[in-house]
Amino acid sequence: MSSHTEQDQLSQQILETASGLYLKYGLKKVTMDDISKAVGKSRTSIYYYYKNREEVFQAVLENLIREVISEIDSNMKKKKTFEGKIQQFCLSKVKTSEERSSFFRAIEAGMDNEEKSKHITDAHNRMMEAERNLLLNLFSTSINTGVIPKVAIEEQETIIFILQSSIRGIRREMSLKNSFKSLNNTVSTLTSMVIRYIG
Repeated sequence: MSSHTEQDQLSQQILETASGLYLKYGLKKVTMDDISKAVGKSRTSIYYYYKNREEVFQAVLENLIREVISEIDSNMKKKKTFEGKIQQFCLSKVKTSEERSSFFRAIEAGMDNEEKSKHITDAHNRMMEAERNLLLNLFSTSINTGVIPKVAIEEQETIIFILQSSIRGIRREMSLKNSFKSLNNTVSTLTSMVIRYIG
């Protein structure tokens, strides 16, 4: 095995270990020491990849966003129609957020408002941006292949923002009620509103 692959594996292992520790103890309590102990490597070898706790956390976040986006993307690819893809985006968005909600709750544990706005808002904005790019991509492909009528970029941005905000609101409300029974119905309605608007 090349040392390059070993390095990639170690940096991946550091991130997975850190994620597990965050989940268990919350972000604030986890030190570089804890991470190196849990990985079973010296602190020096951890510092080789990440200069400090902040860097580890940022990398964990990047990883998480990449995972979520690739999951949403591959679910969208399973659908043939524009409508199906939008619907899949919404459903996958709810599913991936629900699956990771305990992780984010753990990260927030013990944070004051300033730290929350720094870490959580940053994570939120990055996720929004990545989703936005996914959907802009879908729009441009669908317009170029004549699947949907031409939609001005400003309008695409507005539709995407409405989709993102709606699906987050829907997820939050259903989460509070602790019931996702009407999710498919709700998402179908949201999707057909978008399709009618475009059409």
